[in-house]
Amino acid sequence: MKQKPKMDQRRLGLMLAFGALMWGGTYSALAKGLTPFLSPVTLLILSEALTAVFIIMTFGLAPLLKKLLEMDTRSLWFSALIGILNSVIAPFLWFSGLARTSAINASILSSMEIIFIIVLARLFLRETLTRTQVVGAATVLFGVAIINLIPMDGTSAMHVGDLLILLGSFTYALGAILFKKHLSHVMPELTIVIRNIVGIAAAFFISLFFHYSFLAEVKAFPLEKVALLVAFAFFSRYLNLTFFYEAIERLPATTLSLIDIGNPLSGIIFAHLILGEQIASYQIVGGIFILCGLMIEQLSIPAALQHPLDFLKLRKRIMPIPVIHSIPRHV
Repeated sequence: MKQKPKMDQRRLGLMLAFGALMWGGTYSALAKGLTPFLSPVTLLILSEALTAVFIIMTFGLAPLLKKLLEMDTRSLWFSALIGILNSVIAPFLWFSGLARTSAINASILSSMEIIFIIVLARLFLRETLTRTQVVGAATVLFGVAIINLIPMDGTSAMHVGDLLILLGSFTYALGAILFKKHLSHVMPELTIVIRNIVGIAAAFFISLFFHYSFLAEVKAFPLEKVALLVAFAFFSRYLNLTFFYEAIERLPATTLSLIDIGNPLSGIIFAHLILGEQIASYQIVGGIFILCGLMIEQLSIPAALQHPLDFLKLRKRIMPIPVIHSIPRHV
């Protein structure tokens, strides 16, 4: 009986992880639709600002400020560090890479984030890896290699955009591990808001340092693309981040990464549906290996948690998707 609450939290964590997997699949496609109109710096500022607005609208400004004032100095410093990594460096690399490669390639190559998380979790969190997990991870690596080593346009086997995507994925993974190690006791949404603030401040500093005109680019942004920007901030950033951090609070980093391994496949689907990008044969082959890796990794999850009915039994105890209430606009 004493283990039941812990098991329930694990099941809840699994459900949240699969939610993050679904919303994360929209990231590449929606961002790719915005890169022709917004530079990486502008897209970073707008997406971080909108994400912060959605969180404040959901949880309230006063409760968030109260929790912020209760944070110790060490947690604040680590939150700021994660903000620099995951709201400045990582998205800047990622958006820059996305402008130089396809959304499908970006989605598939992002699966390397899972490998980075597994390795970093082993090094910094001392989480153990089973033989099944190693085989599954190796299968994913092989699928990524197929995608990255076969020419996308028939002229080059390696693209600068692909390298930037990989560097961005590593930075995202490092930030996630730091959160798991040092900030698991902090309200996840508060960490996201701090990330947003740090990201916006850093982006504005960069724009001033390089004499970059943020306002001019915003004024030139097509009105018909505003809905796409809001959708990216809400689904790909707000819901994805909320589900991810709530899940990593309840699951080992390796378990979460093994579920997130399916993100490239959902990314391919959304890239095809939203952008109409054609799926090449080598991308299908790489996706198949990634899917096989996901299936192998599922063997490492306890049998008691694999049955779908286990998830349905918890519906009444699951935190509902936050409802955005109609309130006056702020920041």
